[in-house]
Amino acid sequence: MPTTSLWDRYIARPKNPWGTVSAVLVIVAAPFLVARLEGADLTLEAWRGVMIPPAIIAYIFLLAPRLVAMEDRVMTALQALMEEDPASLAREAEEAESKAPTRELLAFAAGLSFYLLFGWRNLGQLASWTQVILTLETFAMYGLLGVVIYGSTDRTRGFGAMLRRNLRVDPLDVAPFDAVGRHSLALALVFVGGITLSLVFVWVTPAVLILTEFWVVYAPLAAMPFVIFFVNMLPTHRLLARARDRDLRRVDLLIREDCAALVSKAEQGQEVSELSQRLLALTTYESRLLQARTWPYDTAMLRTVFVSILVPGGTVVGRLLLEALNR
Repeated sequence: MPTTSLWDRYIARPKNPWGTVSAVLVIVAAPFLVARLEGADLTLEAWRGVMIPPAIIAYIFLLAPRLVAMEDRVMTALQALMEEDPASLAREAEEAESKAPTRELLAFAAGLSFYLLFGWRNLGQLASWTQVILTLETFAMYGLLGVVIYGSTDRTRGFGAMLRRNLRVDPLDVAPFDAVGRHSLALALVFVGGITLSLVFVWVTPAVLILTEFWVVYAPLAAMPFVIFFVNMLPTHRLLARARDRDLRRVDLLIREDCAALVSKAEQGQEVSELSQRLLALTTYESRLLQARTWPYDTAMLRTVFVSILVPGGTVVGRLLLEALNR
């Protein structure tokens, strides 16, 4: 069945990939072509500002199909653990998707409203067609960012709903959920890449760094990779933690029963070697459960996220140093 999601239909799963490439080329080239037709003589600082919206939009368009492919791998991994009828899952997915266009349009409007809240002063400076094109692309950029953020949280809820179903979960085997960790890392890095890309084109100076608008925009965005990384894995963490705690309760009950039986047999002078071996096996299993991971990531993933959060700040510092040396 064809998708009803506007994001999937036109950006993430386009029928014609070359259409996406063509759209990206038009978006990137439009401000330059219009400026050339108007005979505008833009400085390097002005060109950098012109490039921010088309660069971010192109970044979103080009990465969306790759993110969707990772999401498909997560869904495939989770469906392999399910004990339910696939047909019922398909019906529920169809019902959820039917609401997607309205929610995506609202998310686009929310992103646009965020820009208008702080950038409304720029609307009075539309003195040329170049500025009109740039403003429209800025609207599109913030709207798309709203859709991207909404889509990330919506897919997190979708994964969470699947994780609340009857799944075959082994608390000592996190491997079936590795796809969730890799997807979370990819989302975090995508946001870092977008932030860094915008900072490459922003004309960063000490004067810019003291502007409230700069920090209002970039401070929440800088925190998003860290938040997305863990929030996207939170339902999986809860599922694995419940499975671990369930087995711990069962093992603890058996250990207490066997301890009482061991003491009773020992007092009666009976043989306890078999019971002792059973207790040893149970305590070993309990120890492994206590050490079991409940987050589907490893140390390398966590280190990557922490380091990536420093990249935008390093970009700002590097830009300031380069501009200081060029003076």
